[in-house]
Amino acid sequence: MHYSRLAGLLIAASISMPSLAQAESVAIVNGTSIEKQDIDQAVSYIVRSSNGQAQDTPALREDVKNRLINREIILQEAKNRGLDKTPDVKRQITQASQDIMQDALFADIMKKQPIDEAKIQARYQEISTKLNGTREVHAMQITLKTEAEAKKVIADLKKGARFEQLVKTRSADPAARENGGDMGYGNLSNMAPPLAEALKDLKAGQISQQPFHSNIGWHVFKVVDVRAAKAPAFDKIKGQIARQLQEEQIAQTVNDLRSKAKIQ
Repeated sequence: MHYSRLAGLLIAASISMPSLAQAESVAIVNGTSIEKQDIDQAVSYIVRSSNGQAQDTPALREDVKNRLINREIILQEAKNRGLDKTPDVKRQITQASQDIMQDALFADIMKKQPIDEAKIQARYQEISTKLNGTREVHAMQITLKTEAEAKKVIADLKKGARFEQLVKTRSADPAARENGGDMGYGNLSNMAPPLAEALKDLKAGQISQQPFHSNIGWHVFKVVDVRAAKAPAFDKIKGQIARQLQEEQIAQTVNDLRSKAKIQ
């Protein structure tokens, strides 16, 4: 973990963690105390947020203490200059306070209505059932500016030109030229209907015979592979499902609150 990020983490820690320890001063800056519990909270937050990259060491604690001292000096000087009373700073403080309260509410919602394993398993089963019987297509594309250019590419491919070479020399999409026009795998049932229609009858190795038009240009496709779709392993997407369910629960709570609110 780069300690240059500590300043932001220290602020987050100081506003997100409750004060439990008895006050014990480790430094006094122009009469204002820096307390040991501030260091304890900040260090704990940093260690937990570092994915094992940071450890609670004397060096880290000394670094944190110095950064807290620097922060206090900065805050004092900002107030001495009257910056806390300027309209822009007051607006930003209000916005930060509102963001903190919003995050606190979301955390409280999840604490009181936790997502348990059964809910995650049920959503995973829904995903698996939805994917049953569907197909995934791995395609490549050449993007052209005009229909005439796209038809010329199709004609050249019929004459034996290599798709991969034409991606590099003809594609109007710089990213496609870099990655060979690789679109990766896409599930036909999740695609926009016109795109799914353009790809659904193509077999592995086949090239589209008609240009496909989108809002960014004209496309010629080559299908690399077609396979039956299946859900990823449960453990691989468990965290993603949990986050999705949490977001849905929070959104539902907000909608419920909005329906009860008096909005004029």
